[in-house]
Amino acid sequence: MSLYRLRILSLGAGVQSSCLLLMACLGLLPKPNLAIFADTGWESMATYAWLEWLKGEAAKAGIEVVVCGRGNIREWELSAYFRGRGGAFSVLPFHTDGALMKRQCTNDFKIAPIRKAIRHALGLKPRQRAPKDCVELQIGISTDEYSRIGNYQPDRMQTVRFPLVEMGMSRWDCARWLKDHYGFVPPKSSCVGCPYHSNNEWRSLTPAEFRDACEFDRAIRNKVGLRGQAYLHRSCRPLEEVDLRTKDEKAGQLQFDFVKDEKLNLFVRGMNIHTGGQG
Repeated sequence: MSLYRLRILSLGAGVQSSCLLLMACLGLLPKPNLAIFADTGWESMATYAWLEWLKGEAAKAGIEVVVCGRGNIREWELSAYFRGRGGAFSVLPFHTDGALMKRQCTNDFKIAPIRKAIRHALGLKPRQRAPKDCVELQIGISTDEYSRIGNYQPDRMQTVRFPLVEMGMSRWDCARWLKDHYGFVPPKSSCVGCPYHSNNEWRSLTPAEFRDACEFDRAIRNKVGLRGQAYLHRSCRPLEEVDLRTKDEKAGQLQFDFVKDEKLNLFVRGMNIHTGGQG
């Protein structure tokens, strides 16, 4: 095999990284020693339900799934705002008068916690230097997301690999593989109040999640030190006022209504997964 002591999968619990994990479970890829999921504390209920199912499949294959995190990104963002830290300090890329703030959430709430979990798995003490090339870190970036590769730089401790890119697989290829082998496709993994949501993704939230996002959207409106106001929706309008209907619905003057479990039904239908109440 290689010089590496640990092969670790960065598990986002979305389509691509789930595809890698399940391929390893079926013996189609080398099994990772660990799969690490960085929990922002504000993932959708659909993602948490899917993660629990993934843990079960991984356990059957002898793969351990570790959950780590920095805390709740929603509460952290609001506490940073109310303390007025560093003016317009934020990790989420809010929309401000048509512009998009710098995105820091991936590094602070995904990459950094996973790196810390890796050091813990290696048994390293704080500030202890890691052995050279002791980790192979696998990232579930597909060919259509090639520009994201720059976010993951190798260092002395780890070599970063992108198996889906190496296999020439796009997100669509991963979805097709999951559908062919398991009969369903997981939901896209993201925070409840992610500013990158499309209208369809806002619609796919449960009513309780959407109310939570609207409350958060109101709370960040006048963020300290910002020129202008902050919004979750790209239209720079209050989320609760945005018309989320599709073109067909607008043409037919259909009234938008929440479909409580449409997102969950992508993979829950026919499976015994407890998802709890939806509000």
